[in-house]
Amino acid sequence: MIATTLFAMLAPAASSDDPIPNLEALALAPTVGWLMLLAFALIVAIFIIHRETWRRLFLRAEDPRSLAAFRIAFGLMTMANINGLWELFYYLFTDEGLFFADVAQEVFAKEQFDGFADGVGDEPYGFLGWAGFVNFIKGPKFSLLYFWDTPTAFWLHLVAFWLACTSFIVGFKTKYAKWATFLLFNSIIMRNQVFWEGTENVYRAFLFYLCISRCGAAYSVDNWLRCRRLRKQGLLSEPGGPGAGAGLAPCPEYPSGLAAIYQRVPAWPRMLMILQVAALYCSTGTVKNGHVWMNGDAFYYALNLDHFYRFEPQQLSAIFGTNLFRLNTWVVHWWEACFPLVVLGLVSRYMRRERVPPPPRAQLWIARACWLLLGLTCCAIVQVVLPVHIQRATPPGQWNLAAWQRYFPWIWLGGMLVIVGFIALARRRPPSLTIRGHRYQLDLDWVCSWLLGRRVWLSLGVIFHAHLIIMMNIGWFTPATLSTYFVFLNGNELANLLQPLIGRGKPAIPSEDPSLPHLHHDAAAMPAWALFGGLAVAVAGVYFAVPREVVDAAGAVTRRPGVHWGATGVAVFVGLAVVGYFTARRRGMLQLSPRNELTGTPRQPWAHAPMGRFLASALCAYHITGVAIWLLPEKDCLGGNDKRTSWRVRAQDPFKWWIRITQTNQGWKMFAPNPPRTNLMMRVLVTDNDGEVYDLNTDVYHPDNRPIPWIFYSRIRKINRRIIGAEGGKGKWYQKWHGRYICRDWALHHGGVAPKQVDLIKVSYSIPTPEEVAKDGPYKPVERMQRHSSVRHVHTTQCTDVNAQLPNHIRERHGLPPLPDDQPFKPWDKDRQAQFAKHVAELTRQGRDPNRVPFAPMTIGLVVIIAGLRWRRLDRDNKRTALAALHNPTDPADTNPR
Repeated sequence: MIATTLFAMLAPAASSDDPIPNLEALALAPTVGWLMLLAFALIVAIFIIHRETWRRLFLRAEDPRSLAAFRIAFGLMTMANINGLWELFYYLFTDEGLFFADVAQEVFAKEQFDGFADGVGDEPYGFLGWAGFVNFIKGPKFSLLYFWDTPTAFWLHLVAFWLACTSFIVGFKTKYAKWATFLLFNSIIMRNQVFWEGTENVYRAFLFYLCISRCGAAYSVDNWLRCRRLRKQGLLSEPGGPGAGAGLAPCPEYPSGLAAIYQRVPAWPRMLMILQVAALYCSTGTVKNGHVWMNGDAFYYALNLDHFYRFEPQQLSAIFGTNLFRLNTWVVHWWEACFPLVVLGLVSRYMRRERVPPPPRAQLWIARACWLLLGLTCCAIVQVVLPVHIQRATPPGQWNLAAWQRYFPWIWLGGMLVIVGFIALARRRPPSLTIRGHRYQLDLDWVCSWLLGRRVWLSLGVIFHAHLIIMMNIGWFTPATLSTYFVFLNGNELANLLQPLIGRGKPAIPSEDPSLPHLHHDAAAMPAWALFGGLAVAVAGVYFAVPREVVDAAGAVTRRPGVHWGATGVAVFVGLAVVGYFTARRRGMLQLSPRNELTGTPRQPWAHAPMGRFLASALCAYHITGVAIWLLPEKDCLGGNDKRTSWRVRAQDPFKWWIRITQTNQGWKMFAPNPPRTNLMMRVLVTDNDGEVYDLNTDVYHPDNRPIPWIFYSRIRKINRRIIGAEGGKGKWYQKWHGRYICRDWALHHGGVAPKQVDLIKVSYSIPTPEEVAKDGPYKPVERMQRHSSVRHVHTTQCTDVNAQLPNHIRERHGLPPLPDDQPFKPWDKDRQAQFAKHVAELTRQGRDPNRVPFAPMTIGLVVIIAGLRWRRLDRDNKRTALAALHNPTDPADTNPR
């Protein structure tokens, strides 16, 4: 029951087309917001105290092979995902499909195209001045198909994507191919989003992470060409030779040294990918707060959806629906929601394996106090929101609100004590267990390896996704998610796993020797006082960003805007940058010991010089915070969705542009809060001019659309469910456009003659409960549909409607006669020019020049670039000084701080 309540608090309430806000919950939003700000500050304080772990984990240079393997697997999935839309290419992405270009602009990127005249009616075609162009380049939705969407244009676009993605997969010109793949992929899918699933979120996000990584440093044509060139020059370290393939420092025999086969790459992009996988699973697990998931019947209902199963599962449902399927549901639900524990295990194992030095004793106790306060703050948040999640009067046998408010804090505190006691016991007096003569010590290493280990969590993931692949046809979401498991392995682990397959009995080639002098081992580190100062400024900036109401002497109330978040961001960034620069100037030439004094193993080098580490750290902190805020549930107790008053929405403002432009905005609500319990299908009826009605047989109610086993995935079923109103809350809006498309498509394939009207019919039948199937035996889906289906008319489109006629330029393309003069094409006149003129006039009235050049941001950017160039030159000078000291031991710079 506790778990049920916690999931209900974390997850959004079931959505509807017009949700009614909960005023009682909205009243709690400010309190919850300040408590969550306190929790955020405590988390950041813990990270600052344990900053050495962050530095060594995120900012190190590592083996490139896990990223390379992920690049290959994910690239193949990306191409397969686009190719899987082959039967819908024209429908989705061309002017012969669902939307014309001007309609797609208005539907999917309206704000971006406000200053672009679409040429409809008396309007010109093109940007309405400089202001219109600036409005467009702000993004975030860029697609060539918004401007040129003929079938020829689409096929040229698709071929370009194939070439870029192939180059990306094989690793040829990877630094360019990865960005070309990312841009062309988004250019295709942004044109029409009616087919989108959680699948598109996976590909958009992880393609960006691959773009900011050096994923072409291994298993690539680029690296093969590099090695071939170095081999010809005698500068490559090879297995069996000097350096054994890991590189060699300069020496009398090799004055320039030897290069490694696998050069080290920055680790922070892979760390971001690991956190993204954890966010994916945790978010999709916590939003599944409906009673179907709690009762354990979600797997049964998902498997019995006619649109998704590969083979009819009713026989299995009758046997396992009330036992094994329920166990699967509960395991998957908790596995998803608790998946971030594997990240905790990875970090803990790394700290123990590398023996990261603990912070000073005083800071360590401060960190422990922060953990305690964080736990109490989380308890306070739950206690505050209990009244809007728990009923005051409940059925007998269930706790009411008073009981929850009385006992929940004690239960929470008891859980905190159990966790602390378990950690203390495992660290100081770990229990042991003997099985078949083998003694197992249940210490922290065992906890990190098993209870929080990859072997458990990833194995459960493989089993779960394998079930989905075998039993359900849900496209390329599952293979793509499985491919992300590569990033949970470091390159050496992956190489040892693959060596029996590709090594021919030879040992795996090591990655670049971490002690080579050209790698970064400097002693520059951001001091703790600067980081705490940045945190204080950030928290103060949030406080002063809140608008205040001021009462003057006459009693009039005026609302004063708070400090803009941009000022706070610039202050934190510039302040830390100045401290980082002078720290690099003072300690950048000092070199750390090439070996870890505590473990005796080689010290992992830094991925970048001090400036690069500062920028990478700033980017990671900014991005992680932005994604975390973006995934906060859309709940009234967090402020709801009002853009003016919701603190959750306002908190997204500093990150909105970045998250959207990088395509890492995301929502993971698959089968949430409950899976559908009704099979819905869309029947399309066309009435021609003679009054004859034709059923287009568009869905699985027709036998020809029920291939068993169903091997190839078709998005048309997802689209049908969305249009008929099953998902997304926009079915009514899509219905008219789909009806207009049917009018045009009918004319295209019937000599240019349009039908009279198009009717959309919803066909549905309820899925029997698992108890009914267990009692009565398996049912035949076709027979149940015939006996129990509900048929309801939902929409009629007259083919004289706007955009329902086949325009003359498409008719000419296919050799069809033009439209009669008395039946012209009816465009959708959006009157953008007049609307944009009103917008410009309003800005002018407010004293704001719509055509002004943003001098302030440009000046700040120029100053940052100039300062960055100076810092970069400092880092290079320090590196040259450090290298010179290796050959001149009397040089005063040759000091070892550790």
